[in-house]
Amino acid sequence: MSRFDCLRLMDETDLDWAVSVEQRVHLVPWSKKGFEQALADSVSFVMQGADNRALGYMILLPVLDELHLLNLAVDSDYQGQGVAKAAMQALIKRFDESDYQTLLLEVRESNKIARHIYQKIGFQQDGMRKNYYQTSTGREHAVLMSLKL
Repeated sequence: MSRFDCLRLMDETDLDWAVSVEQRVHLVPWSKKGFEQALADSVSFVMQGADNRALGYMILLPVLDELHLLNLAVDSDYQGQGVAKAAMQALIKRFDESDYQTLLLEVRESNKIARHIYQKIGFQQDGMRKNYYQTSTGREHAVLMSLKL
């Protein structure tokens, strides 16, 4: 067990680890090329534990005065330990005094745990994207959520 400590910027040395986490925790994982593109075009963070272990990652796309959370994953060894919630709170604090006004995200309609965490943090549900996510049996809706920074 490793307690969340901080967010640090992701770099090229994190790519193989991030891809391996992605393949373990997501039904339709991003490719290594997707992560390489994210490093070039986005703001990517590693959720770091108190013992300097990488616990998970989050990738955000800045657009004007908004940040769009594109991908968030916690390594399966650290799920259910409050890592995602603590990391999201650290992210919000990091950008609270910035020029960004809103943090946006989509989450699978079936992902009740993540939706509950986001709501506890203060995210509002804004709508749905029908048939947005691929599943093993078809498609699933995405719940659109936002938080004013």
